Amino acid sequence: MKNKILWAVTLLPICMILVAIQFMEDKIPVHYDFMGNIDRWGSKYEKLIFPIIIIIVTLFWSLFLRYFRKRQVMTSDEKSIKEAQQNEKVIYYVAIGMAVLFGIMNCSSMYSSMVEVKNNMQTMAIDINVITNVVIGIFLIIIGNVIPKSKLNSVVGVRTKWSMKNDITWAKSNRFGGIFFMVSGLIIIIESVFIGGIASTIVMLGVIIIDGIISSIYSYTIYKKH
Repeated sequence: MKNKILWAVTLLPICMILVAIQFMEDKIPVHYDFMGNIDRWGSKYEKLIFPIIIIIVTLFWSLFLRYFRKRQVMTSDEKSIKEAQQNEKVIYYVAIGMAVLFGIMNCSSMYSSMVEVKNNMQTMAIDINVITNVVIGIFLIIIGNVIPKSKLNSVVGVRTKWSMKNDITWAKSNRFGGIFFMVSGLIIIIESVFIGGIASTIVMLGVIIIDGIISSIYSYTIYKKH
């Protein structure tokens, strides 16, 4: 059932694009400069690229989901089974969250292009930066809530050579990282609404970089203690 939901969310954007293409002009805006001005027009079929990327990303996550399912049946160790089950659950939430994130970005871009063509506009019809950044903020809050539940693995979570040293360093690093991700997600949502434009995207990227640096430093600190 979970697989069906994941793939339904994944395939929805390409289905919507295939329908929308029938009503689009042959040439549509496909790129914008930093100020939101249209700086390149292209074929409407270029809108299929992003949905295809979404499908490829989901295929990537599906391989990991399959791997952890196999681990559950290939071992008799109760601890290993529970760890595999927990990691499968975390990866599923990450996968479906990413599919929703990309889907919203894709639909926003499609809608903006259609409005721009209809009204003969030279600038972005809607601020896709704000929409994208808000969704990324929500995604970070979701990720921050689930990664503390993950067990030591090399796929998802705060993965540094220090956090992966043992179960204790992993648990503490991901608990801290989870809290920091949620706070960062909230900051990104707020700054995107009030700042907007490319500036909000620059701030968002800065917050994510700081996330990575501080989480890495914390995992090193925990590693030294344990």
